[in-house]
Amino acid sequence: MSQFRTFLRSYWPFAVVFAVCVLGFTAEAILSAQGNDWMDRFLLVPSEVTASWQEFLANGYEPNQLPAFITLLSAAFLHADVEHIAMNLVFIWVFGSLVLRELGAIWFLGIFIFTAITGSVGQILLDPESVIPVLGASGALLGLEGVYFGMALRWRLPNPDVWPISHPIAQERLMIFAALGILLDISGILGDRSGVAFGAHIGGFIGGFVLGTTLIPTPKHATFQ
Repeated sequence: MSQFRTFLRSYWPFAVVFAVCVLGFTAEAILSAQGNDWMDRFLLVPSEVTASWQEFLANGYEPNQLPAFITLLSAAFLHADVEHIAMNLVFIWVFGSLVLRELGAIWFLGIFIFTAITGSVGQILLDPESVIPVLGASGALLGLEGVYFGMALRWRLPNPDVWPISHPIAQERLMIFAALGILLDISGILGDRSGVAFGAHIGGFIGGFVLGTTLIPTPKHATFQ
């Protein structure tokens, strides 16, 4: 029990993020099975955000615009199926653990929220008139990858040794993994875009990369390259 408490004290930001994602996914699944579409209001619909933004630019802020803007973040906590949420949470754990270890809880949560939003913005910029709902924490996941990639360009970090990586690996190998992921997303835009929010992935990664190369403080265990 003491080990669990120690673990929870160290990794409580993950408990918060994972709990909200699991609760959002569960609520969506239960309500959908009952034919209730109440949770759909939290999905990101690019055309609705575009319309609210244009109205804001033309007439200033109106309360009716707020629900669309909220979806820039809320969509990150909803997922389509078990595979979708499981894959996202596993990779959030991998890159997020490294970010949490080096920057602390406040930066981890701030990065998650910020890059979830930049991911949503990226999807809107890619297809502003789309009426297809977007959901998932992929933008924040790629944001954490982007932050790690940016940190690793500036500093020498301890070799990643987080589960499910079986043993510590060279920093460069994880950088290559992150770079290949974003290159696949860019190639996806040029090919078949159906079913995957490539814009959210790229927007999240760019948001994280900008933070990782500019605003974040020196990581706790970093040495200069």
